[in-house]
Amino acid sequence: MNVARELDAAKAAFIVRGGARAEEQIRYLACLQVPGGMTADVVTVEGMEAELPALYRQVQAESDAKYKVYLAPDAVILKEDFLAEVLRIFHAMPEAGILGVLGARQLLTDGIAEHAPELVGRMLYRTGSPVEGQAAAGAAEAVSALAGGMVVTQQDVPWRTDLFSGASFLASSASVEYRRAGWQAVVPQQAEAWLLRDAPAVWDEADRAAFLDEYSRDLYPLVSVVIPTYQRPQYFREALRSAVRQTYRNLDIFVTDNSHNEETKRVYEQEFASDPRIHYEHHPDFDAGGNWSRAIAYDNPEAAYVNWLMDDDRFFPEKIARMMDDFFRFPDITLVTTPRHLIDENGNERPPEPWSGAIVDKPTRIAGSLMGQAMLCEMTNFVGEPTTALVKKSAMHEHRLGWTGREGKYLVSDFPTWLCVLSKGDLIYLPEPLSDFRIHGTQQQNSVFTHVACLICWALELQEALRRGLYLRTEKEKREAVTMWLYRTSETLRRYKDEDWTQPHFVALFEAQRSMTAALTNGWHLAFDIDTGA
Repeated sequence: MNVARELDAAKAAFIVRGGARAEEQIRYLACLQVPGGMTADVVTVEGMEAELPALYRQVQAESDAKYKVYLAPDAVILKEDFLAEVLRIFHAMPEAGILGVLGARQLLTDGIAEHAPELVGRMLYRTGSPVEGQAAAGAAEAVSALAGGMVVTQQDVPWRTDLFSGASFLASSASVEYRRAGWQAVVPQQAEAWLLRDAPAVWDEADRAAFLDEYSRDLYPLVSVVIPTYQRPQYFREALRSAVRQTYRNLDIFVTDNSHNEETKRVYEQEFASDPRIHYEHHPDFDAGGNWSRAIAYDNPEAAYVNWLMDDDRFFPEKIARMMDDFFRFPDITLVTTPRHLIDENGNERPPEPWSGAIVDKPTRIAGSLMGQAMLCEMTNFVGEPTTALVKKSAMHEHRLGWTGREGKYLVSDFPTWLCVLSKGDLIYLPEPLSDFRIHGTQQQNSVFTHVACLICWALELQEALRRGLYLRTEKEKREAVTMWLYRTSETLRRYKDEDWTQPHFVALFEAQRSMTAALTNGWHLAFDIDTGA
């Protein structure tokens, strides 16, 4: 073959592990065609499974073969012209350092290549169904991680001898090590499976944890967790602990603290300062608005996703991982959320409220336009508080909380953000809670200003939706949204009838109310202009 002649005197080595299966593997290898100008040897290594990385390193040091084929003990090669195909791919792709027959474009957060939603290549098993992934793009396609069974290398990058007690993650580990060294891991296009194995691998949990600990930064997008806090050190401790204990490792945790004492700072310094993922700032001169502004403005350019964590709430350990898996399965969605699990001031479970329960009974993809329409027509935040949802930053308004950028002092952090994000794509709703929402007497949402500001914020978002022709398409939907706002406003005014209605937030509310009433007969034109301080 031309490739073989161009690679005159190229040498391959097939590395098999000694034992009962080695004889069968060698019989299959004897059936392979060896291109002209090439030689191929079989190297048998003797040792326990945990010793394989060290044995493979020894082969790297002692063998003069350019192409090394590492075979799992239960794997046999079926393709007779296997070597010629491998040579052709490596010749066409000099940037390829390692090749396997099955790989993941993007791993799920369990780290197991075979579980990935987008597999490339194929694997044939003696028992069970074959794994049929997508065909490689071109002669071969670069992947994030290779599955086990067999890998072929044209460059020597040292095998890691310090991570695993078994072999189930060796191929995936090597994929990342080769990328770290500047090479690609690739999967060839296969009309039929090149490799036969006994059965899918059994995964060792300790090895899986070691794999994720070592390679999460290489394999998964960075997720920011933003925590604003103020003088609640015990709640803060629980919140931050829930963030650092996430099973999703690749996190950027930002804390902005405007406490006027040192208690929260001491919690951070004594318990969390050694964690390099945490960036803590203490701003005792900030008021509540200043601290929120700092939290909202935080934008790590390397993080593609963000989840806020209020300092009195808590994440479940698997929250970020479960939600990121949905982003991997559905790359075009913009948000993942769940119902809220309610707790009291002492962390005890509270009964669910009508607004806190699940809106579906199984994981469901919901159109962003449908969710936004339901939120506006019912004036209900079905998505949840900032702690609840994980968001794709590219769908946000300048990577910040809010929608219009004009909410100013009337910004409510959650539903405007969701309306903005949902205008760019769909969401996944998971029916089981993945975070605790704490209800206690010192929450800001219990204040008169917060209740009034919430109504003003809903009015601003409704104005934006009507102005842009989003969410509310029909006359019926527009009427439902405006009349619901007027109804909720009248309820609030009755509740606060003894308050001073000359205060600026009440004056702003009345301005919005006049415009809402006029919109019922003027073609849904909301003309109010409120000084929000934005």
